Order: sequence, then structure tokens, then C-alpha cells
Amino acid sequence: MSKQKKTLLFLVTIVALAILTVISMVIENIVTFFSIVQLAILLIMFFSYFTWARTTEDERPVPDDELGQKITTESGLISYKILIVLIFGFICLDQWIHGSANLLLIVLFAIALVILPIIEFIKARSYR
Repeated sequence: MSKQKKTLLFLVTIVALAILTVISMVIENIVTFFSIVQLAILLIMFFSYFTWARTTEDERPVPDDELGQKITTESGLISYKILIVLIFGFICLDQWIHGSANLLLIVLFAIALVILPIIEFIKARSYR
């Protein structure tokens, strides 16, 4: 099967699963944890496929080479910072809507703030 056919099949499958998930959420009028996670996994697969999928004549980076590792590292750090800002935004929104902040969100925010320095410390110690 050619690369174009595989890509088309992949896209059709992803779109079909996403549509079925959204339709089930609309028909049942219930948004469950699993339906949200399913949509997130579909988005992960979609973007990962088009980030790292290669053809034989393609010059795109692969996850194993130096550029691929740099892309992964930088995107991970940017994602971490965006996640910190989003969690803080949700804490502020929760405070504004309900008059009090959700304790679990505050704990998650605190953990998110300290996890990067802890991981950096552990990685630095492993290189000694």
C-alpha cells in the first residue's frame, strides 16, 4: 500500500472515530471522562503521525536523530509552561465563578510548579 493510501486510511479512521465519539456525546447528552480521553488520544495520534511520518525521499526529522530530540525537548518544555498557565487560569476562573478555588487544582498547580526543578535535579545528579 502506498504512503498516500496509508495516510488517507489513517485520516478517515481518525475522523470517523472522532465523529462517532462526538455524536455519542451529543446523543447521550453526557460527557464522560473516557470520551474526553478518547478525543485526546485521537488528537495525539493525529499530530504524532504527521510530525514523524516519513516517505523515502522525505527529509523530515525523526525522533531518534539530534533534531528530532531537540524538537521533542523544546516542545515538552513549551507544553509544560502552557500547562502551568492553563492550570493557573482554571484556578482563577474557579475562584471567580464559585467564590472559592478547587483544592485539587491548587495541589495540581503546586505539583506542576515543583516537578520540573525536581526532574532537573535528578537528571543533573545522574550525570555526575
